[in-house]
Amino acid sequence: MVSELREHLLRHLQGVEKKKIEQMVLDYVSKLLDLICHLVETCWRRHDLQSSVLHFNRPRSAAEFEVFHIMTRILEATNSLFLPLPPGFHTLHTILGVHCLPLHNLLDYIDNGVLLLTETAVTRLIKDLDNSEKNEKLKFSILVRLPPLIGQKICRVWDHPMSSNIISRTHVTQLLQNYKKQSRNSMMDKSSFSVEFLPLNYFIEILTDLESSSQALCDFEGHDNVDAQFIQEAALKHTTMLLDL
Repeated sequence: MVSELREHLLRHLQGVEKKKIEQMVLDYVSKLLDLICHLVETCWRRHDLQSSVLHFNRPRSAAEFEVFHIMTRILEATNSLFLPLPPGFHTLHTILGVHCLPLHNLLDYIDNGVLLLTETAVTRLIKDLDNSEKNEKLKFSILVRLPPLIGQKICRVWDHPMSSNIISRTHVTQLLQNYKKQSRNSMMDKSSFSVEFLPLNYFIEILTDLESSSQALCDFEGHDNVDAQFIQEAALKHTTMLLDL
């Protein structure tokens, strides 16, 4: 917004110094942000909301729904007027949305762009809620709607077999990007494998060779313990879940 407004004024106020125009734009946007912050803060004070609202593992209140409704109206107004929103607005709005809306309504708000999922809000959701059947459904529904890069980060903080599956798939995809099939020794050292399952063992052997030949490929950002052994364990756990063993 600052950039576009500055370019607009530079085109139409050619007699005014560039530095003065830049300062005018910054002052204008800053005052808009201050006004919107004041609206949100006044709303929170009026309904006496505390910082405990920012946690998911607690019951919702009627005051939270009122604040969520007002923040939704503020969002609609700022979008229609092309006004900026203060940092953290979307995170607070999403947290209240999860508290106040049934799952189908929540997902509808997300899919239609009313609620914008942020890494901060989703990370807090993953950490605060346990893995009950209801919470797992919520987490899965949120996870599939995240951009790929944020989704990968969120998987790292969720201790769940499906999260391990997603991490494993990403790691394997990175390793196999430049893989070229080569002739291999038909004899494998079975003592190095905990399970006698030839397809999996053969695949893990390929991954191990790729990791040892190119350390750069096997460095999965933020997850140093992701390697062929991790892939093998994740595959076996996922198979156990699928077969209901």
